[in-house]
Amino acid sequence: MIFLILAGTEDGRLLAEKFQEKGHQVILSTLTEYGKEIAQEQGLQARSGALNEESLRWLLFEKKIEGLIDATHPYAQNIRQIALKVAQDTGTPYFRWERPVGNYPEDPLIHFAKDLEEAGKLAGKLGKKVFLSTGSRTLAQFMRHEELAESELFVRVLPKADIIKECEELGLKPYQIVAMQGPFTEKLNQALWEQLKIDVVITKESGAVGGTMEKVQSCLTIGIPIVIWQRPQSLKLNKETNPGVKISRGEGPPEIELQKAFKNFVREVEKSLEY
Repeated sequence: MIFLILAGTEDGRLLAEKFQEKGHQVILSTLTEYGKEIAQEQGLQARSGALNEESLRWLLFEKKIEGLIDATHPYAQNIRQIALKVAQDTGTPYFRWERPVGNYPEDPLIHFAKDLEEAGKLAGKLGKKVFLSTGSRTLAQFMRHEELAESELFVRVLPKADIIKECEELGLKPYQIVAMQGPFTEKLNQALWEQLKIDVVITKESGAVGGTMEKVQSCLTIGIPIVIWQRPQSLKLNKETNPGVKISRGEGPPEIELQKAFKNFVREVEKSLEY
C-alpha cells in the first residue's frame, strides 16, 4: 500500500521505517527542507513544504495515496485539522499517531499549564530568569506575555540563520540565545541552566522523543521548577468515515515501549484496511 506520512520529527521517521519494513511504500512530508534532508539520509522518500487543503488534496491524488498517517508534532494543530478535513473530504483513510506521553513523578517543582498563557503566568511567578525550551514558533508570544514583562528570557533554538535573526529582531541579545541541535542529555541541560543561573524552565509535553523527561530530571537534580505546557486536546475522529488510531505508551523503559507502540500502530493500520 502507499502511505503519506505527515511528520518532521524523529518518531515520524521511525514510524515511516516500520511501514517500509512491512513492505509498504511511504512518502514522508515535512515542513522544512532540513527535515526532508534528514529523512532522505535515512533512506526515506520525502518532500518538503507547507501544505494547505488544496495542495494536500492534490498530493493524495497525484501519489495515489491509500492511507494518510498524521504523525505531526502534538502542538501542530493547524496541519492536523487540514489533514483530517481533507481525508474526510476525499474518503482517504486517516490515522493519527499520537506521540506517547511521559510519566512524570509527583514533585512540587513540576508544574503543569493547559496553554501558553498559563505557562507564562506560572513561570513569571516562579523566577526572573526563564528558559524557554519550547522552540522558536511561539517565541514572539512569550516575549509579549504580560506576566513575563519583568523576566529575563533565554531560548534554545535550532542553529539556523533565519531563526537566530528572528530571535534578534524580537529583542534577544546573543547571550540569551542558545542555538543547538538536539537531542540533549540531562547533564548538558544541567550544565547549561547552572551556567546561565536559570530560575525556571518552560517546556512542551513532547514525550520521550522530545526529551521532556531529560528536562524534568535536570530541573529536579539542580532544584529549579519546570513548567510543562500540556498538549492541546486531540481532535475527535469520525470513525464512521475514518478509522482513527491512537497509541499510548505503557509501563516500562521508554525506548522499548516506543518500539512496541510503533509495531502495534502498524498492525492496527493494516487491520483497519484489511491488508
